[in-house]
Amino acid sequence: MPENDAQLIHRILSGDDAAFDPLVQKYEKAIHALAWRKIGDFHYAEEITQDTFLRAYEKLSTLKNPNQFAGWLYVIANRLCLNWLQRHKPAMQSLENTPAEEIEKSSYIHYTSEQRKTEDTEHRHEIAEKLLSKLPESERTVMTLHYLGEMTAKEISQFLGVSVNTITNRLWRARKRLREDEELLIREAFRGVQLPIRLTENIMREVANMKPISPPVPKSLLPWSAFGTATLLVALLLGVTGQSFVRFQKPYSFDAAAEPTVQMLDTLIVLDTDSKPDVRNQFGRSTSADKNSGAGLQAAETSLTTDANGNARIFSTSQWTRKADMLIARHLFETCVVDGKVFAIGGGLEKFGDTEIATVEMYDPKTDTWKRKADMPTARAGLTTAVVDGKIYAIGGAKIHKFRMGQGWRYKIKDLRVVEMYDPATDRWTKKADMPVPRGGSPCVVDGKIYVIGGSAADREEGCLNIVDVYDPATDTWTTAKGMNYARSCAAFGVVDGKIYAIGGTGWPQIPNHPGPFLSSVEVFDPKRNRWTEVADMPTPKATHTASVINGKIYVIGGGFRGDGLHKSLSTIEIYHPATDHWTQEPGMLIGRYGHETEVIDGQIYIFGGKSYAGEGPLKNVQAYTPSAASQHTHSMANSTYATAW
Repeated sequence: MPENDAQLIHRILSGDDAAFDPLVQKYEKAIHALAWRKIGDFHYAEEITQDTFLRAYEKLSTLKNPNQFAGWLYVIANRLCLNWLQRHKPAMQSLENTPAEEIEKSSYIHYTSEQRKTEDTEHRHEIAEKLLSKLPESERTVMTLHYLGEMTAKEISQFLGVSVNTITNRLWRARKRLREDEELLIREAFRGVQLPIRLTENIMREVANMKPISPPVPKSLLPWSAFGTATLLVALLLGVTGQSFVRFQKPYSFDAAAEPTVQMLDTLIVLDTDSKPDVRNQFGRSTSADKNSGAGLQAAETSLTTDANGNARIFSTSQWTRKADMLIARHLFETCVVDGKVFAIGGGLEKFGDTEIATVEMYDPKTDTWKRKADMPTARAGLTTAVVDGKIYAIGGAKIHKFRMGQGWRYKIKDLRVVEMYDPATDRWTKKADMPVPRGGSPCVVDGKIYVIGGSAADREEGCLNIVDVYDPATDTWTTAKGMNYARSCAAFGVVDGKIYAIGGTGWPQIPNHPGPFLSSVEVFDPKRNRWTEVADMPTPKATHTASVINGKIYVIGGGFRGDGLHKSLSTIEIYHPATDHWTQEPGMLIGRYGHETEVIDGQIYIFGGKSYAGEGPLKNVQAYTPSAASQHTHSMANSTYATAW
């Protein structure tokens, strides 16, 4: 069996210098990749790699925990890189008195030199570096270590001193941020890069002339010093949680200044299951596990808010319950409720080719079971549904064909204007009058009429639409109402007291003086007056979220947005109070998700499917959420910074 780092280090400290050679071969690519990432010069990175190992060998006896050798190497290499950068700051030269001919000559030499580099391997490294520069620092480093250093996520984890899950997420986010052909270019640029054999030989030649420095003999401590240290240790143990203490005592971390600040709060989590689902609260703490673990999960959470003086206080308790998974994992589907039963209709699958489906599933909350029902006549994704007089109307949507293009893929989208009615009593579908503008919009029902609002259409110049089409099931006809003040798609809509609230979404053309394209704006439509009015903005800009109405309050749940260069799925639950035109909050979902669906049944909000940037592919799971009594109170969110994302 190959020896581990600790065993090799023991041999080295016992006088066997040859045992250092396996350590060099094991880590030299990782150190070189890190150095190249830090200083940007491939060949100088070789020098730093050599110096790192020589410095490590010299001070090997001072390493208290040999199992932390990889992280210790990282610290040494990082320090040497910083020193190199300090010594090689570019000297600034004024061109004011430089003859034009000399500048032109210098520019031409530089140009021809760059032209020659296009035929050189080094030029590919420069291209890879430019592509990597598009990424945040943390993702840039793990990508370099993975492809150039040829390290696994576990090895990078040990090297940087962060969890394997963190490394995996950084790699996943980096790949999402890059186009597939760009990632392939980076991979090809680094593939097969071999460090010169002389590098290892030089290190071992120098090692033969060196001996590790003996560790300093510790001085005896005065009794009161020992007592003070023990007191501090006890205070730390008593003053913070175990999780905080582990974080505090880490011997090294990757660019700690860029790490997220985590405020640890004691919050009761009760898990009535043997499995370990993702559980989090609104302050960002989470525990990783399988998202599709068994049913029966319950999690009680205590929420905090601030009073008028900014003091935090507990004000509510809410309940989450895991329900039976949907039969099919899909996205861009729709749900609606008839006679207390939920119907999940249409949507798309994660595959190449035609992705849209016509599948219909019925969920019975009383028995917690799913059953297949008659398929829609027209398969489609991104449709919209509404219920009038116990009948379900499936409106619009699109056919989506996913195909490969080069190293990536594209979508061919055909928007639909088709309308089909489903009768749950007979399990049969009937064709109805087509919608005027083919698209996927959002529906609301007021006084027996269906309002299809906004959305987007692939065959129209506008990125988003503000149009409002009104369908009357009694006459099977369409009319047009006044359009929204602002175009938006992927918004959420709720009806309170006969008025329609359009909440968030994406907007293009962009709303003036409003950061976009993700919106926090809210406007309300009065069908009787045929007029839209703006009201208080939502606290967190988002799209592909949902809105559910309970007791005159609109619960806006989850959603997604792009911030700091990252796609994020929200776990937020924000509540709009139309009577007072302000927002409050509840504890968040168990996992952040977007593109999901929600329905209200017996005072509970059922959350179906969706996606999460923390995981792969559409979700099948279903959660039932019981709002707390405190959501009926009026705690303002004006001073809240609650916008937690996964």
